[in-house]
Amino acid sequence: MSINKIFEESWKNRLTKYEIARIISARALQLAMGASPLIDTNNLPFNDVISIAEEELKRGVLPITVRRVYPNGKIELVSVKKVEFK
Repeated sequence: MSINKIFEESWKNRLTKYEIARIISARALQLAMGASPLIDTNNLPFNDVISIAEEELKRGVLPITVRRVYPNGKIELVSVKKVEFK
């Protein structure tokens, strides 16, 4: 089995820390610019845009797809709604 195949299988249902940071920052910017939250923010301990974006990501309500390009040229689209968080 090639190293690319091993990498693809191990990260199929997970996001890298860089992808998570990019998603949270992009969503926080949207919220700061006036987008409405996709979750109820009354129960959150903090009410800042980064906390809201993190919680939206954890709950899997963001309609975002990550596009991964592998070294062999293969492109994979990963829906944020289908990934697991630890």
